[in-house]
Amino acid sequence: MPALAALAAVAIALPLAACGRDDSDLENGKAKFVANCGSCHTLSRAGTQGTTGPNLDAAFQAALADGLDRDTIDGIVHRQILHPRRGSVMKPEIVSGKDAGDVAAYVSYVAARSGEDRGRLASAGLAQAKSGDQIFTAAGCAGCHTFKPAGSTGNIGPSLDDLKSEAGNREPGKSAEDYVRESMETPDAYLVKGFGNAMPSFKGRLTDAQIKALVDYLLQTGQ
Repeated sequence: MPALAALAAVAIALPLAACGRDDSDLENGKAKFVANCGSCHTLSRAGTQGTTGPNLDAAFQAALADGLDRDTIDGIVHRQILHPRRGSVMKPEIVSGKDAGDVAAYVSYVAARSGEDRGRLASAGLAQAKSGDQIFTAAGCAGCHTFKPAGSTGNIGPSLDDLKSEAGNREPGKSAEDYVRESMETPDAYLVKGFGNAMPSFKGRLTDAQIKALVDYLLQTGQ
């Protein structure tokens, strides 16, 4: 199986990559994954639906069924975070240090695992975000969009720096607020020229209050 062969090749190179990291913080790993990786990767337990990068549940499902252990997956993910494959849109060390280890530990723990996160892990990341800036980070917007107030420089999606002045002009008949809300809930309804639809829908993933807070943050703090 090609996918398993590719994973096994990395596993051979990194047989002990996860050893000695039994102090990993899964809550931090989930929060950092959602904020930095979720816009590009699907991972069911994290509630992310990104499509730019591999679906991480599907990527490891067959390998796990064939006997690959989760410690090895930890090592594979950690290596990919630090050193993405050549030509990948993912930048090296999108998270670093202990955060990288925590993300790898969380992904290895939940990938292709049925059910839902429970307890404190269930509310880690997006569910805890209340203010617009917190939601922008927790939802992973910074990984795809440039927005100066947030210090983000993503270029997978359009820059949001001119959103305040341009949003009302992009779709005739829609207010800036309605346009931004539509972009979050139905991202393929209108595509900015030069960009495809890599953004997942946040309808159902964000509460109405969170969506309103994010809309206000983007329109009130932008240019």
